Amino acid sequence: MRIIKTLKQLESAWNELREEILSRPLFPDNSEKEKVERKKRCENSIAEFARTYFPEYVPAEFSRFHGEWEKIRRIENEPVLLEAFRGSGKSTFFTLLDPVHEIAYGKRNFMIFSSYNEEKSALFTGRILLELFYNPRLKNDFGDFFPLGKRPGIKRFSVTVPGLGGKKAGVRAISVGQDPRGFVHGPNRPDYVRMDDIQNRQRARSGKFVRSTIDWIMQDLVPALAENYSAVIVATPLNTRCVVSTLEKGTDEINPVKTYKYPAEERGKPTWKEAFPASRLARLKRTIGSAAYAQEYQLIPVALGERIFRDECIRGYAPEELAGVRFSCVLSWTDPSVKHEEKHCYKATVCAGITAEGVIYVLRARIRKESVARMIDGMYQIYNMPSPDGGTRVQSPMYMYFEDNGGQAILGEVLAAKREMEGYSIPYRAETNSIHKDTRIEGTLSAPVENGVIRFLKTDPDQKELIDQLLQFPDGEYKDGPDALEGVVRKLLEYARRRKAGLPKSGYPREAARLLEGYR
Repeated sequence: MRIIKTLKQLESAWNELREEILSRPLFPDNSEKEKVERKKRCENSIAEFARTYFPEYVPAEFSRFHGEWEKIRRIENEPVLLEAFRGSGKSTFFTLLDPVHEIAYGKRNFMIFSSYNEEKSALFTGRILLELFYNPRLKNDFGDFFPLGKRPGIKRFSVTVPGLGGKKAGVRAISVGQDPRGFVHGPNRPDYVRMDDIQNRQRARSGKFVRSTIDWIMQDLVPALAENYSAVIVATPLNTRCVVSTLEKGTDEINPVKTYKYPAEERGKPTWKEAFPASRLARLKRTIGSAAYAQEYQLIPVALGERIFRDECIRGYAPEELAGVRFSCVLSWTDPSVKHEEKHCYKATVCAGITAEGVIYVLRARIRKESVARMIDGMYQIYNMPSPDGGTRVQSPMYMYFEDNGGQAILGEVLAAKREMEGYSIPYRAETNSIHKDTRIEGTLSAPVENGVIRFLKTDPDQKELIDQLLQFPDGEYKDGPDALEGVVRKLLEYARRRKAGLPKSGYPREAARLLEGYR
């Protein structure tokens, strides 16, 4: 079925959509026994219901998270926020398949569908109406949902549930902000609410709109619902202060809404590999950019007016620039991520040099999900790193710091084994950080990045990952790259301050290292 974005498009395409629905073939076995069996199989499964009566809506195998949605749709007596990536099928599941299922089995009395305006809301009720009116498979097994000759309206209609003695269910589209008090269908107050597209990008930036929408949900809508109601808000967060983000975090006036989040990737693996394999996700990220990908597919909201690292501040350099650069000091920092709770995180090493003028160049980065042994191999490679422009070898790090976060014993054993294998040891130093990671990253890096003091080789894949993690900070899933960058920048700045204070210095890196050891 074509993508319909406005009520006018729906109305103009009505006849064409009707023909598409009517063209669905009936079942090969249409005996009464098989009808009963089909209805029984589908009664407690939206997935089976979709495959049976809406086969074109399920071109790929359902994901694990679709099975979890089956449980979420049954939650009652509290609003639920469901965040899922674009293309995951959340709107089809919660505003079409689930409501048609509930109507067909007579499980709800009065349904409300709401978007940021009534026209958008009517798209949901219009799609439901189309299926109830024309779906030949539904009518074959359940019967007619409307009396012969009746022409219900798209925004508001009443359905007669077949086989239940004249039971009726009301369906109504309303806008966010429309007063729901007094809404009844016969003796019934609304017992089923689905909210989707409750904000657009422009409205999500308005504090007034955000406050009024949350007040409407909590003070007007929820109190107007019947006992044992089901209310699901289907959404993707747009920014850190939008309606969705505020509902998720809560405010001084309201508690956080129970929230379920389904990004396109978890721990670097696709969550719906049948429809969105890793290759497709990588292509999408390249096409729309890392910031948009993080928001649309990883559910990381854009920081509204408070983004710490912005794209326009990430300054790059060309490899050939290094030919004329002399570094006062080159260091590296490694975030080893060896704790049990960090086993799915990146291991990150960042090597950078600072000039006499205070400019910091990120020379090499290695930000990967790998073993400790491979990480240490990478540290040795960085110690012996070639120039990015293919010229002479870049000055080796004076010290290679790593964060001692509880795994020093493991690292010590692997480093010792590597030293025996290579015949020499890299100049590593262990340090313990007592300040929270987020505080350190923001405090150390925000000003240098914003002022263009730190420069990146944007063509390097590992530095691209580092930049992506910076742009997603602090809401991103991973912070290992920024953590390693913070460590090396902090150490470089400490070195620069010591030099300005007149402490011993030397033009020879190894001699400088020995001289400075007494001042550590």
